[in-house]
Amino acid sequence: MRAEQREADADEQQPVEQEPPAERPRLFRMPNVREDLLALPSIFLTRRLLWLPLLLLVVGFGLTMMVPGLVAEVAAIADLYIQFFFVPPALFTFFIAGFVAPRASYLVGLIYGLIAGVMWSTIIVTSGLTLATGEPATTTSDAGGVFMQMLLVGALYGTLAAAFAAWYRDFLRGMQERGKARRADQEAKERAKRRDERQEARRIAKRPSS
Repeated sequence: MRAEQREADADEQQPVEQEPPAERPRLFRMPNVREDLLALPSIFLTRRLLWLPLLLLVVGFGLTMMVPGLVAEVAAIADLYIQFFFVPPALFTFFIAGFVAPRASYLVGLIYGLIAGVMWSTIIVTSGLTLATGEPATTTSDAGGVFMQMLLVGALYGTLAAAFAAWYRDFLRGMQERGKARRADQEAKERAKRRDERQEARRIAKRPSS
């Protein structure tokens, strides 16, 4: 009983802090390209998970080259992987790259987009097939044109998908932080309410009985 009384007294003496409402983060911010470029080497060296998209692209490249020689059952599984992680625009791979990058996600996506563009153009020029349909390509005679086209496609989709992934990651993180702030605010209000109720009960108890 005395322990509960001491705990109640401590709650009463502890002031209820009213924190100012946190500013709502902006949905879009202009990137600092110079600082992001300088941070790129350390990002790749310290965040090992950032190499996963490269692994996905390399595996997709290898499977695409080997699919014609695979048995039907294995080829079906390989084709599913290729469609999700390698065939243009390879959004899943670029999204992963942007999501796991701590910063400069758009640059990470651009790098992987250019790498993917080189792989795509290599397959198109060497095999003479379009990646999306597997049908004969009509532009294989112009290797330079194919190369530039695939680089452009990779850079565009890689940058946009990775940037969107970073925005989505920050959006989820902001929702989590706002949820914690709301819970903390609710707990503070409940403590203040219990304190007021105890003080009111004490005042009533101290009133002289008639």
